[in-house]
Amino acid sequence: ASGGRPHPQGEAQVMALLEQLGIAHLALSYLDQLSGGQKQLVGLAQSLIRRPSLLLLDEPLSALDLNYQFHVMDRVAQETRLRNIVTVVVVHDINIALRHGEHVLMLRAGKLVASGEPEEVITPQSLAQVYGVKGRIERCSRGVAQVLIDGLVETPEG
Repeated sequence: ASGGRPHPQGEAQVMALLEQLGIAHLALSYLDQLSGGQKQLVGLAQSLIRRPSLLLLDEPLSALDLNYQFHVMDRVAQETRLRNIVTVVVVHDINIALRHGEHVLMLRAGKLVASGEPEEVITPQSLAQVYGVKGRIERCSRGVAQVLIDGLVETPEG
């Protein structure tokens, strides 16, 4: 060890990863100077540098604006596929699950309701059952599926 400094080869690997994540310019920044999305990407870098075979991300998008939600998830998908890392992501946003998931588990009150490919699991029926909403799945101009909510499911009580 060189007085607490990382080995030059290790430092080069860290910088290469930061470059891949688009955050190399933050390498000398203090954590309290970073935005929420930047902190999420730094956390992802800290996890990826260890070369895990499994990565668990619990609400990695909480408190992020819409732009950074997509940016972070796109980076997670790109980097974990590139490194062949099995990734479990816990999210409450069904559009994120629909867009990025390869296999989705839908829970209601902690119980498994459905499991499978996103478009098999996230359906108008499951939206009504789990969330109590009338929803539909449509494709945007790029062909990406998205959930649109039309309102609440009507109940006999009114």
